[in-house]
Amino acid sequence: MAVMNEENEKIRGFASLINSVLSPLNENNKFQEKFKNTEAKILLNASNLNFAALIVIDHGSLKVKSVPNKPKANLKKKKIGWNAFLEMETQTFLTLAINRISKIGVAKLWITRKIKIRGIRTLLLLLKVFKILTDSSD
Repeated sequence: MAVMNEENEKIRGFASLINSVLSPLNENNKFQEKFKNTEAKILLNASNLNFAALIVIDHGSLKVKSVPNKPKANLKKKKIGWNAFLEMETQTFLTLAINRISKIGVAKLWITRKIKIRGIRTLLLLLKVFKILTDSSD
């Protein structure tokens, strides 16, 4: 299941799933207004899959790119330039995306080392993105 974005790059695996969930935000006026002055790169790695998703928020627009997560050197901050990194299993990502898990629940998973987090302030930005996404679907 490969999806093509505007730049004719294939979006594969987990990144394709994230792209299909987040792409409606590009037409959402509330998202565009709230993130019009924001630039961020957030790397989401599903540890049980072969591709990670790099979410690029650039002045009110959102793009998702796929990054092979093997070898682990592909995910280094120096190589990709991410501002935040989040690694967990796919099922946990999906529960987070549809607001089935709270911030306290995420903190518990982090303490028990079931998820890896780098760049917490930028990840709070991702939670705001998911909040806009769930508010617009109501």
